[in-house]
Amino acid sequence: MDIHRLTPKRIYDGIRRRQIRSFRVKEKLGLANRPAYAYGMLRAADIASHFGNREVTVCEFGVAQGAGLLNMVELASDITRETGIKFRIFGFDTGEGLSEISGYKDHPEIWSQGDYPMFNKAELTAKLKGRADLLIGDIHDTIGGFISEHLTPAAPLGFISIDVDIYTPTKHALRCLQGASDLYTPAVSVYLDDVSTFFSNRWCGELAAVDEFNVENQLRKIDVDRTLPGHRTDRNRIWFERMYVCHVLDHVARSKADPARRTKTTPGGHIPERVLL
Repeated sequence: MDIHRLTPKRIYDGIRRRQIRSFRVKEKLGLANRPAYAYGMLRAADIASHFGNREVTVCEFGVAQGAGLLNMVELASDITRETGIKFRIFGFDTGEGLSEISGYKDHPEIWSQGDYPMFNKAELTAKLKGRADLLIGDIHDTIGGFISEHLTPAAPLGFISIDVDIYTPTKHALRCLQGASDLYTPAVSVYLDDVSTFFSNRWCGELAAVDEFNVENQLRKIDVDRTLPGHRTDRNRIWFERMYVCHVLDHVARSKADPARRTKTTPGGHIPERVLL
């Protein structure tokens, strides 16, 4: 008797989540919570490990009620258990919802100032204590201190999620990728939440901010993630087209080969598949 025919997909997926112990397998099968975060954070851990780090930093821009940031905390625990890489987690939010809508680039046809306010700041802060840092305020004002005070070569930035909806705060959020090259993994996984609506285009919103970032930065370039869907059986997930990569082209690892890194390759001398594919 075929269990696939008798069991609703959501129940079957729940059974598989409990039965499959490997987080890496769960991620490949699309069974991890918030799959875009699971993918980006696992990718960050694998790349950090390959290039000799024991910690990696991840960020969420646009926290709202905190569901995504709390998911990050849970995913970090699972990925650390699997890979041994520890996470430093930061969330950015105004605490008061979307900032002022300045013009057509901020999609006034969709969003309004004050959308998605953080009603539960005290409760969320308590839940995150010791597990993640919440940076409240306009990203324009908080991003500089984050780079100078929190980012370190020992725990480079490896994944960011940008869910601030509009152009202006996205422009500020992308400044997190403009620090010294050793503050980043050689390629940083980037999730852009608002790039696949009917109104999305390269002249507005998050996509406009990305295009401008690429023009303004000679050796930092954001491009689509070309590995997805890869070997996944489910090839039609919407989040695939929201995954990007910031290539840190001035990173020392991308400037010259490091003979010491050969010890971390497979017996045939190839970089492990989990780093490349």
